[in-house]
Amino acid sequence: MIATIIVSAIAVFSEAPTIAPIQALATGNPIIPGYYADPEIRLFQGRYWIYPTTDDSPREAYVEAFSSPDLTRWRPEGRVLTFAGMPWTTYRLAWAPSVIERNGRYFMYSGAGDGKGLGVAVASSPKGPFRDALGKPIVAESPFGAQPIDPMAYIDEDGQAYLYFGGHRHCVVAKLAKDMTSLAGPFQEITPEGYAEGPFMFKRKGTYYLSWSEGNWMDTTYSVAYAKSSSPLGPFKRIGTILKGDDRIATGAGHHSVLRLPNSDHWVIAYHRRPVPDTVPGHRVVCLERLRFDDRGDILPVTLTQEGVPPWSAKPRRR
Repeated sequence: MIATIIVSAIAVFSEAPTIAPIQALATGNPIIPGYYADPEIRLFQGRYWIYPTTDDSPREAYVEAFSSPDLTRWRPEGRVLTFAGMPWTTYRLAWAPSVIERNGRYFMYSGAGDGKGLGVAVASSPKGPFRDALGKPIVAESPFGAQPIDPMAYIDEDGQAYLYFGGHRHCVVAKLAKDMTSLAGPFQEITPEGYAEGPFMFKRKGTYYLSWSEGNWMDTTYSVAYAKSSSPLGPFKRIGTILKGDDRIATGAGHHSVLRLPNSDHWVIAYHRRPVPDTVPGHRVVCLERLRFDDRGDILPVTLTQEGVPPWSAKPRRR
């Protein structure tokens, strides 16, 4: 069994010079203990970071973070944002944070409960503490019917920043100003077929990929689909499902994020799932898998595993 896991882990990535020394066979799934959901994975200051929703009972108004040098050894960084001192967030839920860096400052966009809007907080470090930047939500309405939840911040190669979000089966995007705390343009609806929530944008080889969650997060219909475009504003036509549950391993696989690993064209997908046979909606755990592409740039279906992915150093390779 151990030999099988070693072979499986090493086979996931093929560029051995970039792989950190294998102190663990692989990340293992879940990658962090406890119930967490909606993970966003980022690379900041030579470490990987995971910012999830805390799936606790009762849920609290805070965001926790975890960091790792190599995808396998995850360190809890504690609470990096709390709603204390943010009176406009009267609903005690911190949902699906998205963190992005610009000019040495870190901006966290987060849902503040059903219908209360999206907040933006700022810190000088990826571990916070993040402080409310505006004293009010950056988004307080539901443009085109898009519930103000599940934000995702993206900065394109030309420096233009975008804010994607939306529940209630509508997805919208708006340009962000250079200060990252105000909008630089109107909302635009970009809802693809089958969209439910949880948008995520990334770019690979000149192509923009919009991915999202479909189905119902509380049951086995939850899954992830994607579209491609030549513009971060779309149009986005659904291509197909890339992540869904496996009755042998876990159900409710969805609400994901994607990251390209340093010095490579290797990619990983972070997501949550509900281990079989657990059916409690809030019992979700954070996992990592390899994200692969075919020769046309289409995303291949993701295989759910217990092993996860092997180590990969977060620090750039020295030339």
